[in-house]
Amino acid sequence: MSLPIYVIGHKNPDTDSICAALALAELKRQTGINAVAARLGTLNPETKFI
Repeated sequence: MSLPIYVIGHKNPDTDSICAALALAELKRQTGINAVAARLGTLNPETKFI
């Protein structure tokens, strides 16, 4: 398997950014691309809760 592609949002991740990274990484995996959702920075309390 090839090296993974890391799908990240922006430096200060919020809920939308985290969900978008998860969704895009899953879509890429379904098309045969080795993708991993990641984040850059710390999560805010709302995103941690969700």
